[in-house]
Amino acid sequence: MSCGQAILVLGMAAVVLPSCGSAAEPGEPHEGPYLGQKPPGPTRTTFAPGFVSTRARELNATFTPDGDELYFTRRIDERMTLMVSRRVEGVWTPPAVVGFSGVFADVDPFVSRDGSRLYFSSKRPLEGDGEEKDADLWFVERHAGGGWGEPLHLDELATEDKDDYYTSVSDEGVLYFSIFDSDGKGDIYRAREEDGGFGAAEKVGAPISTEATEHDPFIAPDGSYLIFTSDRAGGRGSGDLWISFAAPDDSWAEPVNMDAVNSPGYDFCAMLSPDGQYLFFTSSVDRENDVFWVDAWVIEELRPPGN
Repeated sequence: MSCGQAILVLGMAAVVLPSCGSAAEPGEPHEGPYLGQKPPGPTRTTFAPGFVSTRARELNATFTPDGDELYFTRRIDERMTLMVSRRVEGVWTPPAVVGFSGVFADVDPFVSRDGSRLYFSSKRPLEGDGEEKDADLWFVERHAGGGWGEPLHLDELATEDKDDYYTSVSDEGVLYFSIFDSDGKGDIYRAREEDGGFGAAEKVGAPISTEATEHDPFIAPDGSYLIFTSDRAGGRGSGDLWISFAAPDDSWAEPVNMDAVNSPGYDFCAMLSPDGQYLFFTSSVDRENDVFWVDAWVIEELRPPGN
């Protein structure tokens, strides 16, 4: 299942006990970087419990490059909705619905490294106020005044009657995402930036792709590694985070299970903080979903020597 499908299509069946390490308690002002939360160590920690992570079901966590805006997904009235919290004069505002969201099912926000675009997945119709459709990739562009423009459909990457989820883009302009077929089998694809858009999508081959499901790819800014979720054999839970490091010939090394991060439940939606210090991800918690974070050193501990 994808980060989006985890809510929109399939249910979670695992129980995970969350750990907490927040500096600001629910109801108190949240000040400072990362909503004033105590930085995590090598142990996964619930992110901003009671403020971001609640019983409403939350997933994803992507910050703008300046660290002053956090975007994530929350289920509101049975609809997945994009949320934002902004740091204003040092204090983080309570999460609110993003201006272009809240009408149709929207999930999986990703802010580009330069802050000029926010990508997301949506079941909104291509035009007007019609019926919801299969999930496609969309984006909005930042206005000079700081707001976001109208959602634009990524026509060149759309699939017919399939669900497209979870975008991440490397510094070289290579976009990774997931495609789910009608049987619920997910695979990871990528497309290269060209002529102001993206070229044809290609499936990322072995050893990333297997007969199992792979989805929710996060490509490192420098393209040196790929983190994704899979239910392949050898995992700890029903869906685990795996990491593969890139070789000089542009091939991928055999993926390694991120055992220090994973739980007996379903772990997905990996995303690196803009400063590279923290790895954010989503985990099933008592049939719900919350946002977790951990020191990004867990990535470096798995990096092969010389890579």
